[in-house]
Amino acid sequence: MSKPELRKKLASLSFSEKIKILEKLRQRSLAIAAAGLRSGQANRNPK
Repeated sequence: MSKPELRKKLASLSFSEKIKILEKLRQRSLAIAAAGLRSGQANRNPK
């Protein structure tokens, strides 16, 4: 699926469906962080 097609599909979803997707993504992100699989990109460029 191309980016424009994906954007149209996401735009057509209801707000509650979008929230469900965001919750899944957040849970996945937390699981990755807890497993230590993050590369630490946020801390690579200290100011």
